[in-house]
Amino acid sequence: MLTGAVKRDRSQFSMSRLEGLTDGIYAIAMTLLVLSLPLPELGHRSTESDISSHLAEYIHLFGTYALSFILLGNFWVIQQKIFKYIKSTSLPHLWANLGGLLVVCLIPFSSSLMGYHNHTVTANLVFHLNIFLISLFFLLQCRVLLVIPETIADGFDEFAIRRIIRINTILPLVSLAGAAIAFFLPGWSILVYIAAPLLTIQMRDRLPVSGQHNDRPS
Repeated sequence: MLTGAVKRDRSQFSMSRLEGLTDGIYAIAMTLLVLSLPLPELGHRSTESDISSHLAEYIHLFGTYALSFILLGNFWVIQQKIFKYIKSTSLPHLWANLGGLLVVCLIPFSSSLMGYHNHTVTANLVFHLNIFLISLFFLLQCRVLLVIPETIADGFDEFAIRRIIRINTILPLVSLAGAAIAFFLPGWSILVYIAAPLLTIQMRDRLPVSGQHNDRPS
């Protein structure tokens, strides 16, 4: 009995270092987004008209930057909410989290690619696939909790984990819809993410809450 407990303890790890790594990578990825915005190369004698023309020419890049920043911020919030369900991490959860961080780091690249080439199907597909993979790794993290329930924080149960899984299926479905739209309207496919928060709220409100827990995860 004691041997089993020791083995289980050794397979679980503190959350503090994982939370620090995750926060750091998100902060770096969100900061790198701004590097995709080009400064005007107009020399020292640039006029107000020159700068205004430059900003107007690249206005779509600012839109892509803003959307990508908001999506990354939303992913960070979701990650913090998932962490609250976990009292200790495990090797499978560590790898699931690292897989998510791998594709989070690609957001500055996919955002910049779509910002400069938003008229192409390929650039849009790369961005939507990036969002889909990040969302998928969130779901994988939650599935790991169901496989290793001893890592679930006190006050939560498998019902709460299954509920947050269902709520967070919205974003991967939205990203797949965006990828489908990209084949017909590549310049507009990014707008599908406007619907994501509305659909998520509707899903959250329709799902039952456990009678034992009053927390409403999202």
